[in-house]
Amino acid sequence: MRKEQNKPHQRYHQLYLRWKSSGKGARVFCEQESIKYSTFWYWAKKFKTSALPKHEFIEMKVDKIEVKSSQPLAELRLTDKGALIFYELPEPEWVKALLS
Repeated sequence: MRKEQNKPHQRYHQLYLRWKSSGKGARVFCEQESIKYSTFWYWAKKFKTSALPKHEFIEMKVDKIEVKSSQPLAELRLTDKGALIFYELPEPEWVKALLS
């Protein structure tokens, strides 16, 4: 029984791989293969989802960010008359010293 249940999976996986390498639209491919579009697309979504990477985020190390815009990156209002406007990120030690 288990072998029989796996046959559609194998069949549609082979069709999916052929479709991906064909460069054709899914509907055209299904018509040429004489298969139902809705059934094929059901399986195609399963194969596409299982092919996605397992991790959503990757770690990125950035030494310094260059700001190439004339727009401020951040603004810190101290009073009604004063503000600090940053066009690039300051060093954390500088901010700590400023606030202490």
